[in-house]
Amino acid sequence: MSGPLYSWTAVTPALVVLATAVVVLLADLFGRPGNRRVPLLALAGLTAAFLVTLAGRGGPAEDAFSGAWRLDDYARYFYLLVTAVAGVTVVLTLGHEDRRGRFPGEYWTLLLFSVVGMMAMASAGDLITLIIGLETMSLCAYVLVGLNRHDPRTSEGALKYFLLGAFASAFLLYGTALVYGAAGSVRFTDVAALVARDPGAVPLLLQAGAGLLLVGLGFKVAAVPFHMWAPDAYQAAPTPITGFMATAVKAAGFAALLRVFGILLPGDTVGLRDLLWLIAALSMLLGNLAAARQANLKRMLAYSSIAHVGYLLTAVLASRPGINPLGGTAVLYYLGVYALMTLGAFAVLVLVGRPGDPRETLPDFAGLAGTRPGLALAMTVFMISLSGIPPTAGFFGKFYAFGAAVDADLVGLAVIGVLTSVIGVFFYLRVVVHMYMKPAEKHVEPGTHPVWAGAVVVLLVLLVLIAGIFPEKFLTLARAAFLSRLT
Repeated sequence: MSGPLYSWTAVTPALVVLATAVVVLLADLFGRPGNRRVPLLALAGLTAAFLVTLAGRGGPAEDAFSGAWRLDDYARYFYLLVTAVAGVTVVLTLGHEDRRGRFPGEYWTLLLFSVVGMMAMASAGDLITLIIGLETMSLCAYVLVGLNRHDPRTSEGALKYFLLGAFASAFLLYGTALVYGAAGSVRFTDVAALVARDPGAVPLLLQAGAGLLLVGLGFKVAAVPFHMWAPDAYQAAPTPITGFMATAVKAAGFAALLRVFGILLPGDTVGLRDLLWLIAALSMLLGNLAAARQANLKRMLAYSSIAHVGYLLTAVLASRPGINPLGGTAVLYYLGVYALMTLGAFAVLVLVGRPGDPRETLPDFAGLAGTRPGLALAMTVFMISLSGIPPTAGFFGKFYAFGAAVDADLVGLAVIGVLTSVIGVFFYLRVVVHMYMKPAEKHVEPGTHPVWAGAVVVLLVLLVLIAGIFPEKFLTLARAAFLSRLT
């Protein structure tokens, strides 16, 4: 189906963020160095894009640029998610700045441009738009990770991220070429028509292209064995950016993955589904085992995010378009609650840190309940939710993902998910044990943090609990968003 060449309403949310990025760039260029209005402009633009998207939710789907861009409730769901995460990142960065010094003006511009790339990935109607969005997001992320050029660890992490990202992009491009060679088009609707024509005899060339696309997208979501960059990049990046990468970048990757493989999996004839099964199982197993060995919380959360990719891929495999939307609904719900609890954990890391003392290791959190009881309580909620203990949102995220897997006859994968989640309970609750039951190794005066940053942590705690105690409305939103992708 082709859409109008231009449809400004379909691209309005992305244009708002793009215009904000340009304004922020000019304000930094011509304004005073360290102008505090620059991040506030970024926050205002993200808020405006969020509200514009929210106002359009439930409206009809719109195509633009001859079908290359599609705005439906599926895309709107991810718009809301990434703009909200980016807004929280701006607030946390302001608190981070008070401790570490001001970030350069280009930081805010790169953050906004990366959000535009994520929006393009969520709205992609063909593989070209998807690649443009993915590379826009990735190039900004590479620079954001390596922003502190005077730290060798930061430079190393950014370089690994860039080199492996370029390698993965080559796979993605070659996969796109193979898909085009098989289908004669890169538009998702045309590829879907080819697959639907005879799902049992999909051209081998198309399946080979799908495999290469899986490599490229697997890197973006840090699935095993494409995960090698994640621990170093997460540790090297400024903590607010680490939280942004672990949530928004991952959500954008899954937005693209669901669009692509929702089309290709029904026509699986050469084991693509089996390959995804293996990747999901290895991600859950390796992510949890490696996280259990980490003393640095940023590295622990990096490996934890790999394990959660496995849980999400389990739900992706259970997604059967046109038959049962339970798997896709579980993916979208899980992405939302994962963003809440992971971003909350990184927010606590930001606020616990002090000038010249990032305090990112387990011993640094020993005795936190005595010096910063509010932050210790918030971290406890996030750790309990990440481990999947009720009544938090994390429990229902895993419950619906594994329930969808059982419903789709993926019982073995669901069992692996449950067993590896038990390992996760160990290393998540180990943080709680250090905060409440271990004496501090050194005396550190409790620091102060900006009121707005503390308010963000409180809000995230409340949302994690509300989404766990009353999951129905969040599930209804996720289900409507997923079903809109099928229309």
